[in-house]
Amino acid sequence: MILIPIVAAIVAQIIKLIVDATKKQFSWTDLNSYGGMPSSHSAAVVSLAAAVGYYDGWDRAAFAIAVVLALIIIRDAVGYRRQLGLHAQILNQHLEQLPAEKNFMFPHLRQRLGHTPLEILAGVAVGLLVTALYIILI
Repeated sequence: MILIPIVAAIVAQIIKLIVDATKKQFSWTDLNSYGGMPSSHSAAVVSLAAAVGYYDGWDRAAFAIAVVLALIIIRDAVGYRRQLGLHAQILNQHLEQLPAEKNFMFPHLRQRLGHTPLEILAGVAVGLLVTALYIILI
């Protein structure tokens, strides 16, 4: 059962690279990045919850735990990490306004940390699709 959510996360990351390439923002470093379309975290935890529900039962404690874990991860991605990314964006804008001799003293912060609701929804869809395909095909 551990393979299914891992595959879902990998598929989401590959889709993310393709989406970035179409926007001409492709970077191999984004293969293991936060943020972007779709959310690989959402894909993984939703896939896990769906697999646990299907194989162990929708009324089992393990499914309830997986759903709560998914909700915490998704809430964190769309809430807290999203806000961190927005703060990083504002701080980076302030850094760019510094004189050139002081600008190098401060590192630019990573802005791509959280997710929009659409990115979360796309990750959920990827997680459910990968899980359904696994169940149907294997």
